[in-house]
Formats: sequence, C-alpha cells, structure tokens
Amino acid sequence: MSDTGHRGRDRRSFVPTPRGTTGRAAPELRPAVRSLDPVELVWLGEARELLRGPEVDLTDIAWLGGHLDGLMTTWHDTMPSLRWDPLPTTTAVGLAVGDAVIARVPGLEWVFAFDAPGSPYALAHPRTAMVVVPADAVALLWHHGSTGQLPGLVDELAALSAEHMVEEHPRVSGAMRLLGRRR
Repeated sequence: MSDTGHRGRDRRSFVPTPRGTTGRAAPELRPAVRSLDPVELVWLGEARELLRGPEVDLTDIAWLGGHLDGLMTTWHDTMPSLRWDPLPTTTAVGLAVGDAVIARVPGLEWVFAFDAPGSPYALAHPRTAMVVVPADAVALLWHHGSTGQLPGLVDELAALSAEHMVEEHPRVSGAMRLLGRRR
C-alpha cells in the first residue's frame, strides 16, 4: 500500500484528504496514512519482543488476554507514585492484537497514520476508509482497568476492519484497479 498523507515523502494518496478549519479529515474519508518503512517494521518487531518468552505464543489471544489482565491488575493495585509507565506494555499488546486482527481480515496491513491521536501505527485495508489503532484500544482497556475484554476486542476490531469493505467486481482489470487507487 503506498498511501501517504500530505506530509509524506510520496505525494500520491489513496483518497484525497480535504481539510476543514479543525485540520481533521472529513469523517467519511480515510485519514492520511502511508506504508511502513523498513525501520518502522523493525521497531514493531522489537516492540513485540517485550511479550516474548519461553513457550509464549503471541497468536494465543486467551494467553495474551490473561497476561494483560495480570499486568493491568497489578498496575491498578499499585500506589500511583510507584506505577510504571504502561505505554511499552500497551503498545506491545496492541501490536499482538493488531497481528491477530490481520490474521482474521485478509488484505489488512499495518500503516502509519499521520493524524492519529495516540499511536501512529494503525491497521488499514486498501478497500475501506476505516483505520483501526489497536494500541490505543488496548491503552483504553488499561486505563479503565477492564479485565477479560481482550478476546472481545480482537473480534470487535476484526469486524470493524471488514465492515465497510467494498467488493470488487471480478471482471475489473488490473489497470482499472490502479486507476481507482490513484483517485
């Protein structure tokens, strides 16, 4: 996916991003995104390493949810002055959640979202205007102390990611698909 925003290196964009007085994209259009560069892909891989351990399967959502619940409960039970920064944890779990969503929705991929309020690493599909930010969703669970919610979150993000997908007619040629992406 070579989608870029107005500040990207490549000036082509999947969908024009008209700006209003607030500087935000119109809600029915895709926010400005671009493909991840090799350095960002390495960083995402390193961030996932925070969760890895002997016999840990990051695709096991039940284990991931239990691990998140344990860390979250400990964090919320700790005096505020002694709490650690949850950002590395919520980012790592968010990336694992995103990977699980990608496994459920063919064509979905990691992108860099320029105007994301939290993490810039989002999931997008070439045939939708929907952009999902799993790390922000996990951070919200953490903030509220919502245990037992991770498996449902994966299902919800997968459904959101596939919800507004436009079906391509099988007879559309490759040239016509490319022309549609250039608009």
